[in-house]
Amino acid sequence: MYRARCAAFAICLTAGSLLTACSNGNSAAPASVPPGAVAPKNLQHIVVVIQENRSLDELFNGFCASTNQCANTVTVDPVTHTPLSPVSLAAPYSPDHSHSGFVTEYDNGKMDGWANVISACIGQPLPCKENVVAYVPHAETAKYFKLATVDGELSDATFQANSGPSLPAHLYAIAGQSGGYDSDRWALIEGNGSCANTQRAEQIDMTSAYPGTVGNPVIPCKDFQTIFDLLAKAGLSWRYYSNDPLTSFYSVTRNIQHLFDSPNFIVPPQQFLQDVANQNLPNVAFVMPEGNQSDHPTWVSRPSDGPDWVASVVNAVGESPYWNTSAIVVWWDDWGGWFDHVVPPRPSGEPAWMGKPDPFEYGFRVPFIVVSPYARIGHIDHTARSFVSTLRLIEKTFGLPQLGTLDQYEPDALDSMLDMNQRPIPYTPL
Repeated sequence: MYRARCAAFAICLTAGSLLTACSNGNSAAPASVPPGAVAPKNLQHIVVVIQENRSLDELFNGFCASTNQCANTVTVDPVTHTPLSPVSLAAPYSPDHSHSGFVTEYDNGKMDGWANVISACIGQPLPCKENVVAYVPHAETAKYFKLATVDGELSDATFQANSGPSLPAHLYAIAGQSGGYDSDRWALIEGNGSCANTQRAEQIDMTSAYPGTVGNPVIPCKDFQTIFDLLAKAGLSWRYYSNDPLTSFYSVTRNIQHLFDSPNFIVPPQQFLQDVANQNLPNVAFVMPEGNQSDHPTWVSRPSDGPDWVASVVNAVGESPYWNTSAIVVWWDDWGGWFDHVVPPRPSGEPAWMGKPDPFEYGFRVPFIVVSPYARIGHIDHTARSFVSTLRLIEKTFGLPQLGTLDQYEPDALDSMLDMNQRPIPYTPL
């Protein structure tokens, strides 16, 4: 099954490509491993930075890590022959990135539905139609390009773990599953942890064929194991840095019953910088943007805000004694409705957790960068995976058991992007 799955990834990439070049989580405050001054045999700190709503073709169009290493992007849609147009990160519209939006764009693998999606537009009534066959001008992505060139490596074959919006994607980020949820609903948060809210969330019918049909709405009040439970059980420290606006997918652990009141949850993002400066970095940190720091369309006031925020997080670690013991993984939670030319791999019946296939697999490609002194600088990684590979990295680094959800089907623990035997690369500040 594992070999068949990897083969399916490769087949889909070839066909779709045009190469242009249960703990309660209430562990004590983080007691970090002291920063290392020499190369470790193992990483001691993993920082996961999650940005928002961009596809690979849109955000990293034309990216090259070196003269002979360029990402798999296109300037013309190979199906509809529509040229990609430059559209700012601060565009005043947000394309539909719901599950139904994915189904429209994917169109049973024909990849020809881009002109049929609607957008949410600032100052206009719904629905409005705007161009999604687009790329971000390079002047606005310069810091991201540099991050993936001098201090890290870009993957051009990382797919979103689900075919829908942010909340289920963020659940996949910490658990390798979403409990079946497909929409952005928050019963636990809005019910103050009591499941009192009666709004219902859409679920994917887990017995339906890919890309899955929506059915059986339920009150979104479930409980399942996360990577944080495995870390706490092993006596390792973790923090989830996010503000706590009610009804926010940034508050994702508050959608899981046993983590609702965890003291490690909802630590303001600005505290991450303080923890690094005070040598109190946990073993695993998840860091979310605040407001305009997000690359989410229509939230962007200035195109520089999102890249500047990511740079501040990465610089904090890179310029600290933690650099030689760290890996920073930066990725975007969903494609945001923007064009991408590569056909997502279709599942071959796995994973069979919960006894049924998971038709959420997979969404379109999203940007995925590993920043570390052990990153393979000057290369672009073409190993097909989902962003759940981040969980495999955490599990392998700290000797944790697998969650047994989507993590068990990832091709590696980012081994193709990290070389722990190489001499640590000095950090170049952004």
